[in-house]
Amino acid sequence: MPLPDPLPTSADELDALYQALIDRNDYTQAEFDRLMEARLRAWGVDPDNMSAGQLIGAMQESMNRMLINLHLAKTTAPDEDSLSRLDEVISLAEKLRDDINQALSEVGQGD
Repeated sequence: MPLPDPLPTSADELDALYQALIDRNDYTQAEFDRLMEARLRAWGVDPDNMSAGQLIGAMQESMNRMLINLHLAKTTAPDEDSLSRLDEVISLAEKLRDDINQALSEVGQGD
């Protein structure tokens, strides 16, 4: 399924296209980049002129969405072993998010 041209401008529609693209796991880097730029624009970020704050915000949004998807995946885990592995991945992702936020906080305090 090729991406529509032009892409929608609604963040929700772009998120649905992104999920469909990821689910099909058969896309080119150009398709992925095009969709990511459109998503950033829908969030009010100019990907060609991102400030440090916008970049950090986009990164944090991406981490939060990843964690939401991991938690949703738990509802479809086929067995206890899969559920346990998802819990481990979620724990590592939450720690990574916390470490990144701590590092960003420390950098901000140094200004």
